[in-house]
Amino acid sequence: MDNIISLASVLIFTVLILYLSHLFTKSLGNRMGMKRSGSCMQMLDRLPLGQDKAVAIIRTGSRYYLIGIASSQITLLAELSEEEVPKETAAPSAFGAESYENFKNVIKKYTDKHRKDV
Repeated sequence: MDNIISLASVLIFTVLILYLSHLFTKSLGNRMGMKRSGSCMQMLDRLPLGQDKAVAIIRTGSRYYLIGIASSQITLLAELSEEEVPKETAAPSAFGAESYENFKNVIKKYTDKHRKDV
């Protein structure tokens, strides 16, 4: 009988620890998402390209920039006009599947324009 009580208490304790760790990581993730913007700058969208590599659209004041991010440097790829930035991206949003489609369109416009210049 003592073995059953001991086993049940260990099981309840384990489930409680798992639930509390889930709540903690969820709240930590929410707080980290809110720190993506400052008072003057804001990252509107980000597209990972590989390990430690990404491209992003940032807004500083009324200007928009397309930047390349690597582990050792950040490179300005282009300055975007307000018309080139999709309306859904111009407002801060969670990084969902629909924002990746909009971001994909911006990258496609930039690469098409760049290919014409060459």
